Amino acid sequence: MTTGFDQADRARSVCFTGHRPWMLHNCRLDDLRLALQNAIQEAIEAGYKWFYCGMAMGSDILAGELVVSIREQFPWIRLVCVRPFPGQTDNWPEEWQVRYQRLLDKADQQIVLIPSAVSGGYLVRDRYMVDLCSLLIGVYNGAPRGGTAYTVRYARSQGLKVRLFAPGAYRF
Repeated sequence: MTTGFDQADRARSVCFTGHRPWMLHNCRLDDLRLALQNAIQEAIEAGYKWFYCGMAMGSDILAGELVVSIREQFPWIRLVCVRPFPGQTDNWPEEWQVRYQRLLDKADQQIVLIPSAVSGGYLVRDRYMVDLCSLLIGVYNGAPRGGTAYTVRYARSQGLKVRLFAPGAYRF
């Protein structure tokens, strides 16, 4: 777990949330990627240093990969991969397992929150990240239910700045 973390660190920390790949299937991913990259760069220019990725398929991993690529230009930023539990990728397609492992290998820090899969484990991860950050960047279609909706509501209730991108805005 993170040690020595204080309010100054929280003020410089960003977390990500967003939809899984099947919620992005009609989305122009290159345009969404560029929008997320710009949001991450703006956060860096505003003084953010810590980027927390929940390591879910889709938007989370995409955002984490962007942090890694941007880190070449801004070497002081840090990627923290927050895994809800070991075995998160057990039933994932191979392509996403490879991307997940590649991202873990490039992370500055890895955190595993729960020793094994349990109901609500993903929400534990989402609350953990929000509680450490002051900015949430997300890909959210406005649906009232689901993990992304929960994380956006929780972040707002905790006073985070929230920057959202609607996948529908990036359609063909």
